[in-house]
Amino acid sequence: MSLSDRQSRLFLEPLEGKTTAFRVNDRPANLRFGAAMLRLLAGGRQGCRLLDLDAFYSSNLEVLARGVPRENLSGFDIMLPEPGSDTEATLAAVFLQGGDQPLLIDSANTLYQLLSASNPRAATRKFAFFISALSSWAKSNGRPAIASIYDRRPALHRKASRSLADVFDNSVSLSVKPDGLAFRCERGTAWRGGGFFLPFELR
Repeated sequence: MSLSDRQSRLFLEPLEGKTTAFRVNDRPANLRFGAAMLRLLAGGRQGCRLLDLDAFYSSNLEVLARGVPRENLSGFDIMLPEPGSDTEATLAAVFLQGGDQPLLIDSANTLYQLLSASNPRAATRKFAFFISALSSWAKSNGRPAIASIYDRRPALHRKASRSLADVFDNSVSLSVKPDGLAFRCERGTAWRGGGFFLPFELR
């Protein structure tokens, strides 16, 4: 199912200049979200840099991009880190490669886990620093920086209730409906009225 340029504009423009965490309940919900995002970004003709930390998009691209004209995907750049690669160098490359395309990260959970691997005590600080730098990048370029988060709501610190989504400018919940996807901005500012319904079916 394709999405119109108008739908892309209405969905993406309120997210420009901000970091937004989209909370998904499980892998099927993330599959629906990923397919919708590819169509929205392709419809906007902006291209996209995709930091594919879970190899989710790379391994499911045929399903996720089904029905999307190939020429609309020509501006998509998938960054798939090699196993065992330096996570901090990968994150630095997000900025060093330049460009002003929207950024899509899958997933913030895996990003936090990778930052925890070498020094668990520093993971919270490094994660928050990267998202803060990403927010500055989004503001200066006027582009959205979007990340999926599996909604297990992991705490950034054992003694705190703050979740990964809380360091983003916006935190958005996603509900999968029979006829589409319902988004609700729980924190921050996004769409008029705080919500957005996207008629969408993944076939």
